[in-house]
Amino acid sequence: MISKAPARICLFGDHQDYLGLPVIACAINKYMSVEGLPNNTNYLLFSLIDLEKEVKINLDEDFSVLKKGDHIRHVIKTLKKNNINIDKGYDIKISSDIFINAGISSSSALIVALIGFFIKISDSKNISEEFIAELAYQSEVIEQGGSGGRMDQYSISIGNTIYLETKSAFSYEKINNPFKNFIIANSGVEKKTDLVLKKLKSKTISSIENLRINNPTFNLNKIAVNDIDKYENQMNKTSFRYFKAAVLNHSITQAAFLELKKKNPSLNHLGILMNRHHKILKNDLSITVPLIDKMVDLAFENGAYGAKIIGSGGGGSILILANEKDEKRIINKMYNAGAKEVVKANVSRGIFSL
Repeated sequence: MISKAPARICLFGDHQDYLGLPVIACAINKYMSVEGLPNNTNYLLFSLIDLEKEVKINLDEDFSVLKKGDHIRHVIKTLKKNNINIDKGYDIKISSDIFINAGISSSSALIVALIGFFIKISDSKNISEEFIAELAYQSEVIEQGGSGGRMDQYSISIGNTIYLETKSAFSYEKINNPFKNFIIANSGVEKKTDLVLKKLKSKTISSIENLRINNPTFNLNKIAVNDIDKYENQMNKTSFRYFKAAVLNHSITQAAFLELKKKNPSLNHLGILMNRHHKILKNDLSITVPLIDKMVDLAFENGAYGAKIIGSGGGGSILILANEKDEKRIINKMYNAGAKEVVKANVSRGIFSL
């Protein structure tokens, strides 16, 4: 039995999903693979190929109190809570060609792939991609106290490029992606997901909650760019900076969505929007590091339509949108700048289509 889950990149809307704002995300053809066979025991024996590590789990052990980051056990715990039981042991190999801790959701891909595997062996019926995504969200964010929203789990499970509404009335729309390839360049600087996310999430949400005290009908989704300044005297400078970034990024995501829905989207315009998004992530949310800044600047200087940091920040990777004729030169420039790994990637299907 095999289960595969793709990595994901956020095209527009970084640091928006935990605010209930929409994002545009894309699954890419880098995969986490989970493959297993029954072993006639009561143990799950995991071989983590890339980490050269093994994990042995007794199916009868207590899963009530688990360490954060123990993704395999948290998946089992979440499945049990949802009446999906594993009734026999398996020898399971886990392998991946996804950059680790680099902003393209290796942890979420692992969780989605594991859930897909266990659901397949349980013979559960009428399971949807959305259900797997929600189980993955429960396992990674709810059970482990994660700081993110639903973008990672849903974009990986559903696949393709999606416009994802993350507010309480949750919905998504698959959209066409006009780019033949993406360039993903891993800086090699390990990102600090929880540290960065918790700080930005708490400060931004706090600023919005304070606004609601004085403005009972306040709705972040409906704030126009022209309305930003009228709230400046209602919060301190730091809170206003985060609030302003949220509204500006929301407007950029909406503009990108409208462009992507056109019959012939303008790659130049999408690149300009991406560059604006990155500048906000860099200057207002301060989530970049010097090597990331250098790589993004080099991408622009060598003909890229657009480039931006991917993921929570503090390190990780950048996404580059470029004309095919410029790709080789840009890739060489990334390595010259100090990038650890640089790959070309395409849009991937979701977990049920792999």
